[in-house]
Amino acid sequence: MNPLTNTLRCAFTLIALLSGYAAAAENLDVTFSANIRETTCDIKIDGGTGDGANNTILLGTDGKTRVDYIAGGNIQSPFKLVITECPSSLSTLKTSISGTASTMSTALDNSITKAAGGAENVGLSIARTSATGSPFEINSNDDSKRLVWTPEEILNKQVDLTAFLVETLSGGATTGEFKTLAIFNFTYE
Repeated sequence: MNPLTNTLRCAFTLIALLSGYAAAAENLDVTFSANIRETTCDIKIDGGTGDGANNTILLGTDGKTRVDYIAGGNIQSPFKLVITECPSSLSTLKTSISGTASTMSTALDNSITKAAGGAENVGLSIARTSATGSPFEINSNDDSKRLVWTPEEILNKQVDLTAFLVETLSGGATTGEFKTLAIFNFTYE
């Protein structure tokens, strides 16, 4: 059943019920609000562990690595964003990655402070697997700096991505724990 039709049917029923009371009352204020939504896209994360909406992706061997491997760009983990349901009219899909940016605009910062045992000058970047040299800018709504799905990716209902650890200060990465949160925000037409 169409959610809009159902919402409107409920609204008209409510108004019809209240109109009988209006004749007997001196003052009656009715406030009605509705949330009318377009058909939405459902997208999940394929990779790491989790339910597809909240996943943990480990980098390195069992979540551990060496500083020189980070500096060499060798600590990567592939994952996918997968369309599970979208309207057939979908023609444009854009994804912004939000979170706490590091000193590099293309890397998320470590949420664990040095005082709490966190690594310093290490960030996490995300890029298309086919273009790891061009990571997306964090918190950007500029189409040239965020993920704009290609028609082929929309048709295939997935985009292959890679998360990788980077030094945010050349030669400055220190040992310690690393944890960050990437939030994927989608806009579509």
